[in-house]
Amino acid sequence: MCASRNLERTGRVVRSSSELYRGAAMPPARSTNRTRQVLAGLLQGGFYLSYPLILYLAHTRLSTARVGGILLALYGASLLLRLRGSTGDLWLVVRQHLPLLALIVAAIVLADRTLLLLLPMLVSLYLFGTFARSLSRGPPMIERFARAIEEDLPDFTLPYCRRVTMIWCGFLAANTMVVAGLAFAAPLSWWALYTGVLFYGLLGALLVLEFCVRKWWFRHYDQGLADRVFARLFPPENTPNGRRSLAYAARRQADAAGPTSGSAGTPATC
Repeated sequence: MCASRNLERTGRVVRSSSELYRGAAMPPARSTNRTRQVLAGLLQGGFYLSYPLILYLAHTRLSTARVGGILLALYGASLLLRLRGSTGDLWLVVRQHLPLLALIVAAIVLADRTLLLLLPMLVSLYLFGTFARSLSRGPPMIERFARAIEEDLPDFTLPYCRRVTMIWCGFLAANTMVVAGLAFAAPLSWWALYTGVLFYGLLGALLVLEFCVRKWWFRHYDQGLADRVFARLFPPENTPNGRRSLAYAARRQADAAGPTSGSAGTPATC
């Protein structure tokens, strides 16, 4: 009887091992998809980062049609790398980027360079709409980002996530108005300076400020250098939120450890 059970267990182990072995042949496809996603992200990021510089230089040396053609080529290459998956996924990608492509095409057809200056405004307006809709439909966008990192997000952090989402809505709305104003009523050099330099400086400052406020408010620290510095300056046990964070960290550690068993060294029996 015991021998038959051992044979069954051995058979299950062999089958599991063979399944794992067969599954090991699949990663190249995943790796290829991952590479495509990275390339698409780099192209699209490079498009947005270099857009003000390209446009500023092209305004003085190239025609509107040539500038638009360069932008369409860069943007189209990033989109082609993203055209994978179901029909619904493809339509979502096209729908999200159609206004930007339409704006570039309109600038080429109408020979109006001012339209090209509005592309950062459309991006900011789209992000503002996304963040604002998340406030009414839920969950707020910052909560979604937080849950992507920490799935078991504690309830006492949710009001903070909502407030930070509202702050980002204000920042994006203000940026939309500033870009539109510079596009229609300011020299090209001012527009290029703001969209290519100052905006990213403000964005970085907002990210750093939010990080500092979050660490000070919740006092939930990891092992990084910044966390160790904040832990010395703002000990978690001194505030109610800090004590909540300590209790949450202790619970997470206990869950990760799992149930203990006193019979770990007991030999298995049939």
